[in-house]
Amino acid sequence: MLKNGLRSFLEQRYPEKELRNWFDPLTIRYGDVEKSVSVAFPHAFFGSWFTTHGKAALEQAVREYISPEVVVLYDTPITEPAPAVTEKTHAARPADTQEKPTPIVSRAVSNNQFTFDTFLHNAKNVFPVASAKEVAKAEISPKYNPLVIAGPSGSGKTHLLRAIAHSIIEQRGEESVFLGNIEDLAALYQDGSPGARFEMRKKIVQKNFFLLDDLQRLEDFPILQEELIALFDAFHDNNKQMVFCCTDGLTAHDFLLPTLRSRLEWGLLAQLKPQDMDIRIKYATSHLKDNQIKLTNDQIILLCQRFDDFRLLQGVLLKLAAFKDLMNTEVSEYEFNQIIEHTDNTKSNPLTSDIIIRVVAEHYMLQAKDLLSEKRHQKIVLARQVAMYLTRTLLGSSYPALGRMFGGKDHSTVIYAVNKIKKFIVKNKDTKLLINELKEKCLTATK
Repeated sequence: MLKNGLRSFLEQRYPEKELRNWFDPLTIRYGDVEKSVSVAFPHAFFGSWFTTHGKAALEQAVREYISPEVVVLYDTPITEPAPAVTEKTHAARPADTQEKPTPIVSRAVSNNQFTFDTFLHNAKNVFPVASAKEVAKAEISPKYNPLVIAGPSGSGKTHLLRAIAHSIIEQRGEESVFLGNIEDLAALYQDGSPGARFEMRKKIVQKNFFLLDDLQRLEDFPILQEELIALFDAFHDNNKQMVFCCTDGLTAHDFLLPTLRSRLEWGLLAQLKPQDMDIRIKYATSHLKDNQIKLTNDQIILLCQRFDDFRLLQGVLLKLAAFKDLMNTEVSEYEFNQIIEHTDNTKSNPLTSDIIIRVVAEHYMLQAKDLLSEKRHQKIVLARQVAMYLTRTLLGSSYPALGRMFGGKDHSTVIYAVNKIKKFIVKNKDTKLLINELKEKCLTATK
């Protein structure tokens, strides 16, 4: 497949994270015109960003990988800067050709499913819940702006965000709140021209509250970061409340632009912790009661012990409810055991720099601490450079972050190491095979 071949070629020159940003979203095929390659974008906004960040690299790769005579044709035109939208030009349009106003996506909560009353928690999560309730008072002068709610998957971040929205909507009405996630925001900016971005920004900042979920997904939509900075400044300057949700803390997301990260750190960070056993039992008991499913206390405890991830617990409870409804019968002990036995509760550990360093150290028969030291023995230096390259490729870590991971090395040292291994891969087939083997070992080490 053409795209796979091009990607393999580009992997020799560009970090994995960069390719995920500007190459993977493209649709690439052989063109209808002789000696051409056709490229399509997911939306015009991406096309505008691609002009600066990936166009030259892609066209050079096509010439080198296929032939210097091949040209790249774009199915979706690359958006050029548009003239500023003024009242005069807007009014000059005929009435029947004026664009309809774009609705602002708002996931208003019209039922009582996501409220503070339905959010089960114990003492260890009192602080984030109290912080969310304080923000939900919808005061004119917000105390905590922005509020950033962080926590692992399944800890209840989205529930709290919607509970805030639910409370504000009851006081101020639905039109006062923007409630959505990063994908919602990206969808609103499908037209990437400067004029369209400015018009969409004006519509969003008319809201009094800006609530955004899944901030970590910005890594998949890097073109939104600068726009989010503009939105942040507009809301903050007008003393309007903002709430963001993300997995982990802000320091874990090294892909964030420094200007955006510093703004997010202006306010209050509330860390949600995973739900404890007692909370899972309360939730399961309530869910089983609502669906009239009869389980013994021992079965409920077994269920909550086995599925400590809250979303997995929700999934198996859904299976039990579906079985009862579809089979029109109670869940027997045999069926209960069958359902939980055939529900996958295994989770792969995330790949970390520690795993990569350990795998590389073992290959070179060294200790992990050797790679983090200042030792300059040739074997240690080479292993350290390989580990830096793999960490950059597999995790997409920035050069400063890599320097910190490897004992406080200067970022210029890291850049030299990564580029050196890149050259080795291109020139030496054995090195390329070794790097691929180590990649596989790193990925399988998480399972």
